Amino acid sequence: MILLDRHIMARFFGNFVLLFGLLFIFAISIDVVVQFDEFLEAAEMVADRDGRWYPLVFIEGVLDFHGPRIFQFYAFMVGLVGVAAAGFTIVQMHRSRELVAIMAAGIPLHRVVAVIMAGQVLLVLLQLADQELILPRLATRLARFHERILQPGLETFEVSLARDAAGDLMYADAVDPNAGTATTLLVLRRGATGVAEERITATSASWNPDAEAWELENAQILGTAAASDGRVAVRAGIDRWETDLSPRKLLARRSANFAQMLSISQLRAMRDEGASNDGGLDRVIFGRFSGALVNLLVMAIVTPFFLIRTASANMLVQCVKASALTIPILIGTLAATSISLTGIPPGVGAFLPVVLLLPIAFGRLAYLKT
Repeated sequence: MILLDRHIMARFFGNFVLLFGLLFIFAISIDVVVQFDEFLEAAEMVADRDGRWYPLVFIEGVLDFHGPRIFQFYAFMVGLVGVAAAGFTIVQMHRSRELVAIMAAGIPLHRVVAVIMAGQVLLVLLQLADQELILPRLATRLARFHERILQPGLETFEVSLARDAAGDLMYADAVDPNAGTATTLLVLRRGATGVAEERITATSASWNPDAEAWELENAQILGTAAASDGRVAVRAGIDRWETDLSPRKLLARRSANFAQMLSISQLRAMRDEGASNDGGLDRVIFGRFSGALVNLLVMAIVTPFFLIRTASANMLVQCVKASALTIPILIGTLAATSISLTGIPPGVGAFLPVVLLLPIAFGRLAYLKT
C-alpha cells in the first residue's frame, strides 16, 4: 500500500509542477510581449550605465520583475492547478488501466482520493506558509509597476490627499515610513462646509509620536479666512501640525490595496490603525483560511468525476464537467471573500462557501462507486 501511495503522490506532484510551470511561463510571456518596450528601455538604461551585455540585462530584467511573482502566482493558483493535476493523474492511471488493477486487488478507489487529498493538504499548507512568510517580504517588490524594472522595491510612497479625523487633507510628495519623514508637505484645513480655509505648506516634516504631530520645516500658512479685504493672508512660523495621520497609518491605508500579500499579523496591525473601517481587512484575514478550506473541498468534489470504473468511459467529458464546476466555485469563493454582504459579519460571509460546499464534498465521496 505504501508503494501505491508513493506512486500516486509522486505522479500528482509531478503533474502539479509541470502544469504550474507551464501556466506561469505562459502568463509572464504575455506580460513581456505586452510590455516589451518597458523591458527594453530598462535593459538599455542599465546596460549603458554599467557597460554590460544588452541581451543579458534584458533577461535579468525579466527575472528581476517576474521572479518574485512566482510566489504570488502560487498563492492564487494552487487550488485550480491542484485540481488540474489531480485530473491529469487519474486520467493517466485510467488510460494505463491502473485503476482496474487497483480495484482487482480489492483496494477501493477511495484510497486514490485519500492520497490525492493528502497531497492537496500539503500544497495548501505550503500556500499558507507562502502567504505568511514569503509574500510579506516581497510585498514592496511585487507592488512595483513596469516603470521600476531593475529598480529597488517600494521604499517611499506618495500620499495623495489623505483625510484625517478632523477632516483635513494631507498631500506629501514622498513619505518614508521607516524614518518617519515626509517631503513637500501640503495640508488643506477645511471648514464645516468642507471648503478649504487654510493651507499649510512645508518643505519637509518628521513625525513626533509623543506629540502625535508632524514637526514641520520651512512651513507657512496661507489662508483667506483672516483677511478682511479678501486678500490672501500669510502667517509664517508654524512648526507643528497635530493629526492622527502617522506614517504607520498612511502606510496601512496604502497597503490595504495589496493586503493579500501581507501576513495576518500585519493585517491586524493595519486594522488596529484604522486602515479600513468597512471590514475589508477582516474579510481578507478570514478569506485566507476559508480559501484554503475551499481548495480542499473542491478537490473532494471534483475528484470523483475522474474515478470511473469502466475502462471505456469518455474522460474528456469528465474533464469538461470538472472544469465547469471548479472554475465557478473558485470565482464565487473569491467574490464572497471580497464583497461586503449587508447585515452579515465579514467572518460569516467569508466562510459561507465552506458551509455550502462541505455537505456536497461529503456526499460526493460517500456515493463514490468503487
